[in-house]
Amino acid sequence: MEHQTTEGPRLHGPGLTDVRMMQVAHSSFRRELGLSPAAVRAVAGGDHRRTSIVAAHATLFLSLLHHHHSVEDDLLWDVLLARVPGELAPLVHVMQSQHEQVAALLEQAHEALGTWRRTASASDGEALAGILSSMCAALFEHLHAEETHLLPIMARHITAEEWEEFTARGMSSIPKRLMFLGFGMMLYEGDPEVIGIEMGKLPAPLRRLLPLLGRRSFRRYARRVHGTPTPPRGIGAVA
Repeated sequence: MEHQTTEGPRLHGPGLTDVRMMQVAHSSFRRELGLSPAAVRAVAGGDHRRTSIVAAHATLFLSLLHHHHSVEDDLLWDVLLARVPGELAPLVHVMQSQHEQVAALLEQAHEALGTWRRTASASDGEALAGILSSMCAALFEHLHAEETHLLPIMARHITAEEWEEFTARGMSSIPKRLMFLGFGMMLYEGDPEVIGIEMGKLPAPLRRLLPLLGRRSFRRYARRVHGTPTPPRGIGAVA
């Protein structure tokens, strides 16, 4: 199973808060949003059924991304700025600028999605795919900067309790009806060690059920959206 690694400062270990779950979430955003322009372009003009399926997928992940960034803004920045202003100062402008750029493209994508969903036209699909491609380029740049520069600071200066609140708020954006799917998406490409740690916090019956049902749910979903139960891994990752 492939997963990203981080060189340089460690993201877990003695004296550090384990923040690697952020990378697991990022891998899902990279893959599912990174594959979305091609999924949109593959829909034939006038195919309302297929348009609805792909549009629902893109809408879901755009909404999850918006929630993810909102939680970061609410729970992380003020805390870190208060604790390590000097260390964080060089990153503030870059991170805020990247968030604003991604947010603007998110808004454009939602508008284009609404139009494409109504018309199912090839031209509206192409317009949407172009916006999604631009958004992914900006997003991937931001995620790489965040993983390289921000996560090591978080590991040193965010407490385990604060990190638990952050991850709980992040997971709360996944509809309960999609719980198995969400877990399957993380299992598909996430770091097995990190996922194992998270699973260890769950009741034993759920630990036994989640891997099986999660993988099954993701395979079914991926086949429906991407045409394969095994979509490409490593989308948007920096070598």
